[in-house]
Amino acid sequence: MLLEKAKALWAKSDREKNDGSWHPLIAHLLDVAASAEAILEREPPKTLELYARDLNLEPQQAKAWICALAGLHDIGKASPAFQQKWLEGKERVRAAGLTWNVDPTLPPNDVSHSVISEEVLPGLLEGRGWVSRAAKNVAAAVGAHHGFRATQNDLKDVTSREKGKGVWDEVRQELFEAVLEVLEVGNAPKVSIYKGAAFERLAGLTSFADWIGSSLDFHPLGDDLTEYYQEAKKRAAQKLDSVGWFKRETLMPEPQTLEAVFAYLGKPDQPFRARPLQAVLERLLEGIDTPALFLVEAPMGEGKTEAALYAHLRLQAANGHRGMYIALPTQATGNLMFERAKAFLGRYGKSRRLDLQLLHGASELVEAYQKIRVRPNTPEGGEEGVKAQVWFSHRKRGLLSEYAVGTVDQALLSILPTKHQFVRLWGLGNRVVVLDEVHAYDTYTSGLIETLVRWLWALGSSVVLMSATLPKAKREALLKAFGAGEIPKAEDKPYPRITRVVKGDAKPAVETFEARKQPTLVLRALPLDLEALAGKALEQARSGGCVACIVNAVQRAQDLYQALVGKADGVEVHLFHARYPLEERLEREKAVLAKFGKQGQRPQKAILVATQVVEQSLDLDFDVMFTDLAPVDLVLQRAGRLHRHERDPKERHAHTKPVLWVAGLEEEGVPDFGSAERIYERYVLLRSWLALRSRTHIDLPGDIDPLVQKVYSEPPLQGLSEEWKTALEQAQTRMEQRNARDQDEAAYAPFGEPCETDWLDPPTFPKLPPKLPDDDPNPDDDPSLLKTRKGRPSVTVVLLHKVGGRLCLDAGGQQPVSLAAKLELAEAKCVFARSVKLSRHELINDDFAALEAHRKSQGLAAKVWSETPLLAHAHLVVLEGGRAVLGELELELHPELGVVYRSAL
Repeated sequence: MLLEKAKALWAKSDREKNDGSWHPLIAHLLDVAASAEAILEREPPKTLELYARDLNLEPQQAKAWICALAGLHDIGKASPAFQQKWLEGKERVRAAGLTWNVDPTLPPNDVSHSVISEEVLPGLLEGRGWVSRAAKNVAAAVGAHHGFRATQNDLKDVTSREKGKGVWDEVRQELFEAVLEVLEVGNAPKVSIYKGAAFERLAGLTSFADWIGSSLDFHPLGDDLTEYYQEAKKRAAQKLDSVGWFKRETLMPEPQTLEAVFAYLGKPDQPFRARPLQAVLERLLEGIDTPALFLVEAPMGEGKTEAALYAHLRLQAANGHRGMYIALPTQATGNLMFERAKAFLGRYGKSRRLDLQLLHGASELVEAYQKIRVRPNTPEGGEEGVKAQVWFSHRKRGLLSEYAVGTVDQALLSILPTKHQFVRLWGLGNRVVVLDEVHAYDTYTSGLIETLVRWLWALGSSVVLMSATLPKAKREALLKAFGAGEIPKAEDKPYPRITRVVKGDAKPAVETFEARKQPTLVLRALPLDLEALAGKALEQARSGGCVACIVNAVQRAQDLYQALVGKADGVEVHLFHARYPLEERLEREKAVLAKFGKQGQRPQKAILVATQVVEQSLDLDFDVMFTDLAPVDLVLQRAGRLHRHERDPKERHAHTKPVLWVAGLEEEGVPDFGSAERIYERYVLLRSWLALRSRTHIDLPGDIDPLVQKVYSEPPLQGLSEEWKTALEQAQTRMEQRNARDQDEAAYAPFGEPCETDWLDPPTFPKLPPKLPDDDPNPDDDPSLLKTRKGRPSVTVVLLHKVGGRLCLDAGGQQPVSLAAKLELAEAKCVFARSVKLSRHELINDDFAALEAHRKSQGLAAKVWSETPLLAHAHLVVLEGGRAVLGELELELHPELGVVYRSAL
């Protein structure tokens, strides 16, 4: 039973109804505690074991304390600073005897109740036997439920005027004891500090439980708090059902072989058979009973994806992991992986409900994802099968879903000081996290990935890293991040290989395997000149077959396409790059797969001109390939699309042998690589040129690792001219300076490391700009703000047409759109489909001054954009006759070339 003073305190009011309805503070505390317990009861037992280990208690005792702490997150609402916020509630509280300074010129400062919670909770916990440092740590964890930990300055703002004293101390003590009594907590845990993974686990669960508890309808409190709590648990369970948070179950409780799991991929006359890579992984999974990391280094087409999916099944069964997140470098690769993950999970969704999300900035436009989305409280939402519950598609909630595919940026946000990063990190904890294409990232992002792996190790997760190629130093850094020691040279194995690190055992296990023999590539050199490239590409296409021309820059791709189209003579020419409006890019991607994919209807004579968008994960197959010189690992990655699949030799026409033409390799002296040096390190390009220049053939997969190590890990060749030595030394110095800077930034960017010993002092948040878009729905569309990647800054631009004085989505004026008010989601999606990410410096300079000036010249209010989440960080460009002048730049949206830049001077 509570005294009237405590009962009078309010936590929430329904001001919209204006009927005086309100929710008592004790009821809200119990709602959130009940929600935390309902969540934990649907988690695998391993999750509760982790909390028990954090507190050094038995699981049930730990659960009682954890849920009580989550409920006490809002104990700071029992304060004058909060209770003054609602007039009716304020008067009732004062009438019950809880008073504060009545001088209207000296009201309590508007200090957040979450900061007051962090200030007052340690004393209450210490009174129950908690060690002071640990009490302050857990208070900081639950007090962070609005997104960030309080800073030292925030805590200094809490005085007796804000938190109250005397009778306020008494009423907080009463609420505290009531929550502990209802939860039946036992003795205080004897932990001296509550840091790192334990802190993040508690903070993440608290916010999740607060979101669920705060969404429950107001319910009569009654006199029996225990009875109220039991009813609150039932209502929380119903809410979890409605949003799609179902009980986490092991998909494969009884072991099955990899061949049995993927039998559905076979054909009646050709059953599925495990490839050597998959067989080795299956062997390395035997006997695993703790979280582990697997680093798979293998060429394209060896079955890495199926191996990762199977590893998830075995690791989940062995460790009680809750689900899986698959992180990829781009939206396009994420879209393709989503389809494969959906098909895989569909085998297990016939008898259970599974949630699968697609997490990236353009997921609203991906048809396969939209088809399985369901809303809360709809009949299909509770049906068995693979669904995408809408609740989890809301920004910060995506990683709470049981299964998800998305960009690596979504995972990296969990370690950056963004709002509610600990919710994202909680979602990745006790999970299998797959990071594909780990070779594809620069020094800065690679450093962040290493920090992420350290956190996954601390949070009890297993990790599968996949790469076609890896320099020695990057391989060692990734293994070390999961606790691996150095691999003795005698015990290491050659490429291709799988390296396993088991948590608690610093000695890695390495196994090699035989990759499928691929046709030897014939390597031929070309000058960088576009005319030479276009002439040779047409010559090869005229003899029949599918030709790929992969160049390093969009403008070069546009110029090459124009050079080819004018002389095509019966040869189809297609263009694909990233500088198209989003919906057009997706359509072009589909068209490319339809023509050049594994099951594509291959043209008799065709050339695809493309940029790096076809470099990763797109399953394309060409008869002959031209590529600009790039870092050797990327050249090899591109070459993986050459004679990728077995075909009738007649389909290859005259191209019975795979020939790789490299533009820029036929240069004399020390070459100048032009625009490629704005994208790649000149030093790496020079080393790649030296590694390939004297070659006439590349043996796959045998030459992959030696070439990569020769460029990235071995000293330069002996006997080079002084000109070459000077060029290499200068380029290496510049590269090392940039790498050192990027490594420093990658070390500084995360909010902290799991191994840090002192989590007591509040951090200086935010480390990123104060105007950080913490609810940005498109984080991988604005890495310059969110710091998940380095590289040239970019801006998301929405291209609309002005036709007959009206704004339209199309150049023909058939799809008018109004921007006079906030857009509904369906309208916003149509507008967002016209967006494109651009990095031209004239658009970026001076805080997007040219774009802002353009918007104002069109009489468009910025508020419309800021109030529409999907468009909040995009800029509008209005095209007239397909063109717009933005300061010194003219921008044209060409129907075939995409966005074209010209000087407006």
